[in-house]
Amino acid sequence: MIQAGGKHELTTNPLDETDDLAQRLFSARRREPSDFGRRREGPVVLPPAPPWSERIGLTSLFSARGEAQKIFAATGTKPKLLSTGNFSSVRQDLSYAAKLMMQEKEILLFAALQWLVIGLAYLLWVQVIDWIPDSVWAEVARAVDNDREAQTGIASLALWGWSLLIVMTAAYPIAVLNAAMTAAHYLRASHHPSTIGSCLQLALKNMGRLWLFTAVDAWVTVNAIADRLPRKRGKRTAAEEAAYYAWKIATAGVLPSMVAGNGFAMAAKESIRLLEDQPVRAIGIRMAYSLMCWIVGVSAYVGAIVFFMMFGGPLTGENGLYHFYMLIGAPIFFAVGVTSLLRPFFVIAISKLYTDVIPVDVEAGPSVAEDEKVIDIPAIVFVMLLCFLVTFYFAS
Repeated sequence: MIQAGGKHELTTNPLDETDDLAQRLFSARRREPSDFGRRREGPVVLPPAPPWSERIGLTSLFSARGEAQKIFAATGTKPKLLSTGNFSSVRQDLSYAAKLMMQEKEILLFAALQWLVIGLAYLLWVQVIDWIPDSVWAEVARAVDNDREAQTGIASLALWGWSLLIVMTAAYPIAVLNAAMTAAHYLRASHHPSTIGSCLQLALKNMGRLWLFTAVDAWVTVNAIADRLPRKRGKRTAAEEAAYYAWKIATAGVLPSMVAGNGFAMAAKESIRLLEDQPVRAIGIRMAYSLMCWIVGVSAYVGAIVFFMMFGGPLTGENGLYHFYMLIGAPIFFAVGVTSLLRPFFVIAISKLYTDVIPVDVEAGPSVAEDEKVIDIPAIVFVMLLCFLVTFYFAS
């Protein structure tokens, strides 16, 4: 302690007589990592369980589809796929998306990784056709000709279960990459640098809900594509097609809302708010993207037929059905690549519409305290599913 006159006064530290040094040194106790010269590790904690209202909140997305249909009926609006007006109404949004993609190259990386994920998912899905013996497929073909639903039902159930597993597994990285594209726009809009790390950090904050939404949306899309393929019995009705596009328009704003940290119920409400406040832009962005995907899909379908006629063999040969799907995988993979490059335009455009209606301010930095290590349950489940698929693939 320094006193006036520049003189120093030495004082002793107060002695706590109740502090037994021997007891502290030699008593049995649990040693912490910091006792051995290492930095103290933070506690590992589970994320808080969502309330029951949030657990069943996924149904609010389907309710949003009904709300969108009511809005269409009240306003006399009918979303049209084959309409050039969709592009003219969102020209500025598409221009902004193209500009951002050129400035932030990581968005193109995210799109390329989506292409790779979908290609690998298709390759895994096709394997189940090879694992099923040809005799089973022959019996299924005879059952279809004789209208025997029982035999076809077993094969359909097996394909349905395998397809659901593939879609659920692929939905996780697709959700991460979609959210990362949205994060790039949020970071730029909030005047923060957009990097691969910062985009992924923001994308992973609400991954559990994003994964589930992406899986449901992907399953709706896959079923719609399968229903549109030519078949002997039953055709896709206009009501089913209208319900499909009502779902797509009603949930268009769910992705940016969830990346902003909202749950299912709030994301559904905000997505409908985009449709109410900016109906022309909301419908235009979704339908313009759907039109481009439709053109690419029809081209892939025609290309697959031509490709098979040129290079394919008879379907009645050994593993004929498997070789057919493997062969048409080439034009399908090319089409997926094109749609993957179109995907950032839709994601960024709808994210810009979201921030125009509902401002978002992103705070840079970690999402959890540094002294905590939160267990990422969605990531663990994804790794378990992936390990199962890889093990099953190589074991077979």
